[in-house]
Amino acid sequence: MGDNEALFSEHYVAAQSLKNSWTRLASTYGCIWVALSRSTLTIRPNWYASWAIRLLALDLCHEIPIRRIRSVTETGNWFGYGKVELRFATVEGDDRRIVLYLKQYGEFVEKVRGAMGQ
Repeated sequence: MGDNEALFSEHYVAAQSLKNSWTRLASTYGCIWVALSRSTLTIRPNWYASWAIRLLALDLCHEIPIRRIRSVTETGNWFGYGKVELRFATVEGDDRRIVLYLKQYGEFVEKVRGAMGQ
């Protein structure tokens, strides 16, 4: 299996960046796509919401190398979605947290931890 082969993928994810008070206000129900390979976790808006999410600077466009992921933690449930907090370091070395609301949250956490070697 190559480094770029998908280990996990889910469309129509909700997400919230905890970067600042502005990004915490955002509601992105069903607007985010999440994909995991052995080397990278991709979080980005679906095509129909991309322009608005980028324009509003909601901090939901990331290509995160697996080695930069610090933790992935299940934090509860919300209307049939599992809440997962992802903590990672940016290229600049800043600590960043994003909450993902996934239907397949258990599989996501398992696959991310596996890719991290945990």
